[in-house]
Amino acid sequence: MTDDSTLSRRGLLRLTAGAAGVAALPNLLTPTPASASGPAYVDDLAAPAIAPNILADDVYPIGLFWPPPRKQTTEFRYEQIANCGINVVSGGNDMVNMPANTKMLQMAAHAGLRALPIDNRITHATPCPGWENAVRQTVAEYQAYPAFAGFLVHDEPNPIHYPRLRMITDLLAATAPDKLGFINLVPFYTTPQDGAYQEFLRRYVEQIDPSVVSYDHYPLLTDNTIRPTFFVNHRRIREAGLRSGRPTWVYVNTVQHGVMKQPTQAELGWQVNVALAYGCKGIQYFTYWTPENRPDHFFHEALIRKSGCPSAVYGWAWELNRCHLQPVGRELKHLVSHAAVHANEATLPFGTERFTAAGSDVLSATSGSAVVLGEFRSEPVNNTRWLFVANRSYTAAANARLTIKPEVDSVGTFVATSATYQPTLLIGTPAGQAFDVTIPPGGGKLFRLALTPPA
Repeated sequence: MTDDSTLSRRGLLRLTAGAAGVAALPNLLTPTPASASGPAYVDDLAAPAIAPNILADDVYPIGLFWPPPRKQTTEFRYEQIANCGINVVSGGNDMVNMPANTKMLQMAAHAGLRALPIDNRITHATPCPGWENAVRQTVAEYQAYPAFAGFLVHDEPNPIHYPRLRMITDLLAATAPDKLGFINLVPFYTTPQDGAYQEFLRRYVEQIDPSVVSYDHYPLLTDNTIRPTFFVNHRRIREAGLRSGRPTWVYVNTVQHGVMKQPTQAELGWQVNVALAYGCKGIQYFTYWTPENRPDHFFHEALIRKSGCPSAVYGWAWELNRCHLQPVGRELKHLVSHAAVHANEATLPFGTERFTAAGSDVLSATSGSAVVLGEFRSEPVNNTRWLFVANRSYTAAANARLTIKPEVDSVGTFVATSATYQPTLLIGTPAGQAFDVTIPPGGGKLFRLALTPPA
């Protein structure tokens, strides 16, 4: 979060790991006139850097923040995490040093999970005589544990810390190139900051050279409104990732705290499916264990209650992760996000792009309910395209008709249970064929479209 009335991982990290010097976004950026510039369709992909294992393999990263506390770091608790379909555990809660992290890494390995621990020797590393050897020694300690996937280095850093963080992440990459030096960014919440936020992202990518561009944005408020910058934040992060050839990750909210509401099952899925349509290659839950005894905010029920019992959100996340997010995410993880546009909306959300036939490789027209269309292709480009359709609404089902271009030979609907594509019924004539899509509130569906090979 970026205002003093809400608590984020930044605040939790500051209280647990002693993170210092992190300012809220209004202090990071000078507001500029709102801008909607920047491509919605991107064809020139920058060459990617060498990727850590967590980004390079075929498992879609589904992570958590605020793991079980030390007293609850048991085989049972980590099997419970894995059973939910979560595969990445980040540090936090009171898990912020080697003694605690040792047990976390052991339990994570037992459950087949990967871990991004917090260690103050990394987070607070300051260039001075001998600092490189100290960091290398810390990395060596963690390398002994199979679950170790990298470090959660910093959360929502102020740009004044970029030079120091760059030195840390460069040293981590040189010491353990298969591990991730993970940094998460602040979002922006007022529309006049759009232009400044684009400059903020440019500086971040250029000055940090991160392996992944990650951020958080919790759009659903207790007054039942949506933050006006939710979709444009997704757009700016997507553009930053594409221009630099890096995958993007996002945190989604699971728990009422401050002005953020407790999501319903459909609202939890909606956050995830909008992120998929915008090309996100990793989803993390804020939070998993419910924070308690906080001096600033009361947290209601995350996936695991303060008592240690699973809440209804755990069950929703279990179904979402295992039956939808992981199988769909595997399909999309190594594809390129070619388009992220809105269709069938009379008034577009701030900063978003409307669907046009000229910008799509596969669709010539749309009608019906409002949807968000994510179009994907492989790299290098071949004759296959993928289309992810997210319901714009989390309160009503979407019924949309998508008309395909003549060069599309066939359409397949992804079936998550079998990880296969089944033929999709096409209606109309070959010159104007279409298919109908019905999506539940907050849901999303994936399609694969085959193009006629060039002569």
